[in-house]
Amino acid sequence: MKNFSRMALKICVFSSALILAVMAAMAHILLDASREALLGEMKLRAEAFSRSAREAFIPELDVFNLHLAVNAMTREKAIDRALVTAPGGRILSHSLASMVGEQDDSAEGAAARAGTGMTAARCPDGGWYIAVPVVAGGGRAATAAIVLTPGSMAGALAPMRRKVLYVTLAALTAALLGTIAIVSWLMRPIPMLARAAREVGEGRLDTEVTWRSSDEIGLLASAFNDMVRGLRERDRIRSIFGRYVSGEIADAVLDGKLPLGGERRHVAVIFADIRDFSVLGQSHQPEEMVKLLNDYFSLMTRVIRARGGIVDKFLGDGLLAIFGAPLPAANPEERAVRAALEMRWALSAFNAHRASQGLVAIRMGLCVTSGEALVGNIGSEEKMEYTAVGEPVNLASRLEGVNKRLGTSAIVSRRVKEATSGAFSYRDLGAHAIRGWKDPLDLFEPLDPGDPGERDDASLKNGA
Repeated sequence: MKNFSRMALKICVFSSALILAVMAAMAHILLDASREALLGEMKLRAEAFSRSAREAFIPELDVFNLHLAVNAMTREKAIDRALVTAPGGRILSHSLASMVGEQDDSAEGAAARAGTGMTAARCPDGGWYIAVPVVAGGGRAATAAIVLTPGSMAGALAPMRRKVLYVTLAALTAALLGTIAIVSWLMRPIPMLARAAREVGEGRLDTEVTWRSSDEIGLLASAFNDMVRGLRERDRIRSIFGRYVSGEIADAVLDGKLPLGGERRHVAVIFADIRDFSVLGQSHQPEEMVKLLNDYFSLMTRVIRARGGIVDKFLGDGLLAIFGAPLPAANPEERAVRAALEMRWALSAFNAHRASQGLVAIRMGLCVTSGEALVGNIGSEEKMEYTAVGEPVNLASRLEGVNKRLGTSAIVSRRVKEATSGAFSYRDLGAHAIRGWKDPLDLFEPLDPGDPGERDDASLKNGA
């Protein structure tokens, strides 16, 4: 009973109330039937009273025998009083001796004496006046009557009422216990399902309901297990998918929020690559270079994602990051520039760690641009990838050569500089010819606002 759930309690209370209502209705019907049966029995008693009173008139009135007949009738529990009246209404005998010789002026008595047969009249107090003529000597000698009051009838029906009450209580108790037993048996898996649902809500997808039955509860348990398996499969797909695309893109694809064909977005783009990577590869084993790239890309990906960006793709030793897609973001240029500065700080810590292990340091070039681009699923029917296409992407890749030529580690376009001039300081690098652009473009170098150990760590967490 300790696992008796609130739902089971509600069902039991409802069932008990329904059973109680049915039993109350049945008890009322039984009591009404008992009352009618009692009234029918009293009519028979009245006829027998008339016959016994008749013997007191043959050959002539015997008052003593008449009193005996009256007193015999009053022994019946349902009868409050009995009387015999002359045709004129004078009381010849009464269960109350003081009433003998008095006049019966009641309306029921007058109606009975005027009638030719048995009469049963309802009294004003709710009782009954049952009278039968006493025929003797070829004519009506008197009228024998019995009076039933509500109290006397209730006393006569008390044993039946008690029996009905006991039967009702017994039936209600049996029904209640039976309902509790049946409901408890039927609802055994409900608490188990509730606990399992809470565990799944907490992320514990190894939960499973072990319940086997062919009824609706069994189907519910089976459907729940299928749902959990689906969630596990979804998480597995997301985990695998997230290794090839960013978690944001994986979520958008799995949730169906990524429109096919792409959409126009205002984005900021970072293009970063490792300087002289080919030269470095000539003096190191391929396994060493792969480990270097994995460590480097893991570090940079964390910095980019902390600022609300996604790594669109890895291009050899380079990476392309996008801010403002697939989900819109406020101030994508500011996010991108802040991420670029933090990538430089992270690279300094990365090189310090490599130096402690006797490994060579690496250098990185960063280019930040912004503008309108088409972002979405692009590719063939066999293979598609989420990427961005447009001027900011093309310009970021073209600025790589200018970055090397100027000997800078990070450059931004004029549009990025104007969008973030209130947050960062820049050094004007002048206008430079860019391959694929007709006119020279103004370029700027973001200035480091401070040492990485003194910068605001809270801004990295909040994603300014």
